[in-house]
Amino acid sequence: MAEITNHQAGTAATGLGGGCAALFGSIFIFAGVGIGLFLYFPAIGGWWSARSWEEVPCRIESAELAASHGDDSTTYEAKASYSYEYQGRTFRSERVSLVDGGDNFGDYQQRRHDELRMAREQGRTFRCLVNPAQPGEAILFNDLRWGLMVLMSLFPTLFPLAGGFVAVGGIAMAREGIKIMGRQQKYPGQPWNWKLEWADQKVTASGDGTKALLAVAAWIMLVQAPLAAAVVVSGVLTESLMALLAFLPLAIAFFPLRAVWSRMKTKRLIGVVTLEPHSWPLHPGDVLEGRLRFSRLLSPLLPLSVRTRAIRKVTRGSGKSTSTSEETLWEHTETLSASEAQREDRGCSLPLRLELPSEPPGTSTGPLMSVSHERSEHLWSMEVIAGEGTKPVTLPLPVFGDAREEMSVAAPATAMAKPVVEEDLTEQLLARLQARGIQASFATDGTPEYITCPPGRNRGVAIFLLFFGTIWMGAMIMIFAQDAPFIFKLVWGLSAPAILLLAFYLLLHSRRLQLSGSTLTLINQVGPFYSKKETFEPRHLVQFMHDNYLRSGNVHFYRVRLETTFGKKLTLADGLTEESTAQKLVNRLTKWKRSVD
Repeated sequence: MAEITNHQAGTAATGLGGGCAALFGSIFIFAGVGIGLFLYFPAIGGWWSARSWEEVPCRIESAELAASHGDDSTTYEAKASYSYEYQGRTFRSERVSLVDGGDNFGDYQQRRHDELRMAREQGRTFRCLVNPAQPGEAILFNDLRWGLMVLMSLFPTLFPLAGGFVAVGGIAMAREGIKIMGRQQKYPGQPWNWKLEWADQKVTASGDGTKALLAVAAWIMLVQAPLAAAVVVSGVLTESLMALLAFLPLAIAFFPLRAVWSRMKTKRLIGVVTLEPHSWPLHPGDVLEGRLRFSRLLSPLLPLSVRTRAIRKVTRGSGKSTSTSEETLWEHTETLSASEAQREDRGCSLPLRLELPSEPPGTSTGPLMSVSHERSEHLWSMEVIAGEGTKPVTLPLPVFGDAREEMSVAAPATAMAKPVVEEDLTEQLLARLQARGIQASFATDGTPEYITCPPGRNRGVAIFLLFFGTIWMGAMIMIFAQDAPFIFKLVWGLSAPAILLLAFYLLLHSRRLQLSGSTLTLINQVGPFYSKKETFEPRHLVQFMHDNYLRSGNVHFYRVRLETTFGKKLTLADGLTEESTAQKLVNRLTKWKRSVD
């Protein structure tokens, strides 16, 4: 029997993973597209085409209100049969409104049934709209039920996006993994040749996802633009300003377009960025010397900086419960002068010299796939930042330890998680805290004097929640106005105010920890509305600790807490994205407690 190599097994598993992701994502894609093709788009397209249909008299022959009882709700549908004459011919039809089938979105079906029933009982002539191109096609009511249309539009908007993210992302990762494994086979023992970004001993930028973001924005506008245009043309805005809520789903396209703009702005300022180190590959403790090359001429006034990081990437769990977090082990920011750029045939270049620390481990070169519950790998990257409001250009750095040793000995999964590097310098800890918007001061012995979490330090998250909460609140108002089922009122009635309250809390809340003498004072304040001050003596303090309290995408957030003898656990600092920073802060606070005991 032929021997199966690790490369072949990894390639097969990677391809299988991409296929599973494509299959799983396609379920959402087909569901969303199906709702769009069979419900949403026919209703919107029918409204636009029916605007040119001719209104003719008709006679209502029958009218009924059909009810369908479910487990927790009842849907209604106004049904009718009617006859009309057009161009000397008699036709019959049973189509009542644009959306076929029943619903319980407000009392629309009941009101339309009452109109039809009254017309039939009184024997008076009603009216219908007839398609001149196909006289056998007619409709009684051409109402743009914008509230129902908005609800229907969310499925063809969000489901294909979610499914596409899983399917396309999974396939792309699988293809990249197969390419890397192919280069591993071609360059055994040379991990600095495995990445496509390291070809020809130059470092090029990783993909910035511009095409994917444009595709997301284009899909949102494709689905939502017909509805938004229909709301404007129909005149429902003159009847009720609540119809403005129909524009909120279209506003979601602002987020990917804003991200695209920041990337386009970066390319306009600096173009394509390439790093050409003088030595290849690099090792921890080396001096990185080389040139940063830009495909555009730099403005002498352009603020330019380079941030280099050593990162520990931890993947926890397996299958659908997998989560990934990143911890910064080392970080250094260097400011460059764009006025010193040397002009070249294609753009310009700047010299770069940077001392790499020797403590963080080099880029991991172990197996790409692991069955352990927790997997850890180390990466090095460089971000080129060109002014405010731009997307940093990320360059993966080929920094390796003893690559031959790593390749020859397959370390067990537990050994892959190398210990977090300890940083004893207070300046580095202060820089980490300031990066998260936290102000602090430390005594000469390293113990904290105060730690302040000012209001608005999570401004980006708060603004997003305000925008999203406004959309959610608008949906809640629409649901209550349309007398939607109770379950919708309950979900939106509780979640919409909660989202907005959380957004305002993040904008207004501040926390200050003051350590003076042998007392610890904690002050929490929410704008001018709330303030609480607590003072503790050393005998009241049990221990300082940190925990993971929130996850957003691939980022885990940590907080530092205090446990007291009163059974309380109080948060002293939060919003930290590196566990190592939280642990160092705990160590400093513990050192202060020991000094005053």
